[in-house]
Amino acid sequence: MLIPDNIIKDRLKNVYFIWGTGKTTIANRLREKHGYYVYDVDESRNRQMLLARPEYQPHMCRDYVKEYGVRSFWELPKEVIGEREKHFLEEVTPMIIAELMELSRQYEVIVCEGDLDYEALMPVASHAVHLQNCGSKFDWFNRPDHIDSINAIKVRVDITEEEKNAIIHNAYDAVGGNRAPKDVCELPEWVSRLGVKNIVWNDSVTVEQTATEVEEYFWKDISE
Repeated sequence: MLIPDNIIKDRLKNVYFIWGTGKTTIANRLREKHGYYVYDVDESRNRQMLLARPEYQPHMCRDYVKEYGVRSFWELPKEVIGEREKHFLEEVTPMIIAELMELSRQYEVIVCEGDLDYEALMPVASHAVHLQNCGSKFDWFNRPDHIDSINAIKVRVDITEEEKNAIIHNAYDAVGGNRAPKDVCELPEWVSRLGVKNIVWNDSVTVEQTATEVEEYFWKDISE
C-alpha cells in the first residue's frame, strides 16, 4: 500500500526539519525557549532497528562488521561506511515518517533533527532548513552521543596505539567530522538542488543568533 505524498505532507505540516551541522544544538535551544517537542533521529534509528526485517530493510539488518571480518564498525573501509549510511537512510526514513505522522497528532509543533533521506523527504516536507557550520573546526565526534565511539577505540587493549590512531583517523575521514573551514563551507549539492533554505553560522555567530534565524524562518508558518 502506498500513501500519496499529499496525504503525508498534510500529516507532517507541523513538523519542522533541521539538517546539517549543529542541528541538535539549535533544536534543543528551540525546545528550551518554546517547549517544542524535539524528535531525535539518531535515537529513533536505534528504535527502528528493532523493527527492521531482512526482507524489507536488508541494509539495516546486515552485520557489516562480521561480513567484512573487522572487530568494530569504524574499522570498515570509508566507502563501505558511506554506502551503508546511504542505504540505511533510504530504509529507515519511511519508518521515521510513519512515526512522525503519528506524533503530529499529539504535538502542535515538532522539531525533527537528524539525517534522513532528503530526496524522499523533500516532496512531503513543508518546512526544512540546512545549517552550514563554517567555524574554525567542526568535530563530529565532539558531542555526548558520539564521543563514546572514539572513547571505545581509545580504551581497547587488543591493538596498538598506532592501530587505534589509524581507526580513529578512518572514523573521522568517513564522516568528515574534523574538517577545515574551507571544506566545511562547501555547500552540499543536494541543498541547492532541492531548494532547502541554507543558514550559515561560524565562530562569530552565537547559538542564540542561529536559533533566532531558524526560528524567524519558521515563525510565520508556526504562528499561522
